Amino acid sequence: MMKKTCFLALMLFVAACLPSCQPKPRVSYLVPDSSKTAGYSTRGAESVYENKAIAASARQVRKGEVSNELIVSLLEKDYLVLMMTIENRSASKAIYKPNYTALVNSVDYLRPLDYTDLYELGGESVDSLKGKFFDLDAQIPPGGRTTGLLIFTKVSKEAKKAAIEVREFYVGTDTMTFSLPFQFKSTPY
Repeated sequence: MMKKTCFLALMLFVAACLPSCQPKPRVSYLVPDSSKTAGYSTRGAESVYENKAIAASARQVRKGEVSNELIVSLLEKDYLVLMMTIENRSASKAIYKPNYTALVNSVDYLRPLDYTDLYELGGESVDSLKGKFFDLDAQIPPGGRTTGLLIFTKVSKEAKKAAIEVREFYVGTDTMTFSLPFQFKSTPY
């Protein structure tokens, strides 16, 4: 009986200590990483890639910037939401394929959520995002531009840097790959 009582007391003590032993969640912002590589730059909170054919930029969407209930809910659950814009500077049609996009870092390889994923999270409220997030291939005419959200699940707390990696981006019949580098900081800029 004494062993059972001591064991229960020990288990209660351990259970009481566990919440205080867990690390506090970090409040961090995804800010552009100033790359010295040709074609890469930063513009305020945006990471930018430019060449003769395209200009692409992305920035983190933060709490308080949006009123869409589903996006607000996802941000409160630490999902990562990015706004990406792609401008076609070429004389050919460009095609952006979101299924060839990933958010990568030293720990994670995350694909953007699509309509089915978002429907599982928010039900019919996902319809309020129709046309506002990248789900299907986007065709961009010469001189045209497209903007949409990329929504990712939580990023590992160990990550210090991350990049949006875009592969199989078509300009006419040519394909290209580019990335938009970021780093995590405790301040927004």
